[in-house]
Amino acid sequence: MKTLLLAALLALPLSANAQTAGLLSKANRVDLPPLTLSSGVPVSEGPLNLTSGTYYTIEIEADGSAELALEGAGFFRAIWVNEVVINDIEIRPMGLSSFEFDDEGTLEMSFIAIKPGRYHLAIPGSTGDTQRVEITIE
Repeated sequence: MKTLLLAALLALPLSANAQTAGLLSKANRVDLPPLTLSSGVPVSEGPLNLTSGTYYTIEIEADGSAELALEGAGFFRAIWVNEVVINDIEIRPMGLSSFEFDDEGTLEMSFIAIKPGRYHLAIPGSTGDTQRVEITIE
């Protein structure tokens, strides 16, 4: 009986830790400010500074004023994408290089920052600094 009680007490902390540990746990999640795709409007309020190993969620909102995309293959290779949600449809991609909005809508992406470095997401063909967001993973 004592052996059974001791085994139960030793297993209790292990099961409690299993529920709260891991990269996808709520304690490791950070919501980033949304990115905006709109004709003549800055994509971001400022640069994004991320920490490797942290789980992030970000929304990309398009107002439909123009057909706009965000590309950044280097950034997408430096993260692990958990899912992309569009119109309540969850997509778990193996890789990404860009997003394009033909009309208004919102996309939500959750990911883990992996590879430290400096990256960007930019509207293809644009040259202005406000048409891109600089991203640093530390």
